Amino acid sequence: MGFHKRYIDDDQIIDMYKNQGYQAIIDWYTKGVDALILSGPLSERIGKLIRLYQVDKKNGIKRISELMTQASMEKKEI
Repeated sequence: MGFHKRYIDDDQIIDMYKNQGYQAIIDWYTKGVDALILSGPLSERIGKLIRLYQVDKKNGIKRISELMTQASMEKKEI
């Protein structure tokens, strides 16, 4: 058995959201990982919203989707 850490940055989750949707992001933060190393304000905010999702799935999905949609649109503009 090993210790599984995952590095997550803003560009990575924006691309994941565009290609696979919010559930892929939730799984990336929660499945098969012991520690997360977050890089960027978006990935940190999503990390906090994942905890909300674990308590209140409906509200968590809504907030994650809103934030990711906004971030995706902003990335297109750049």
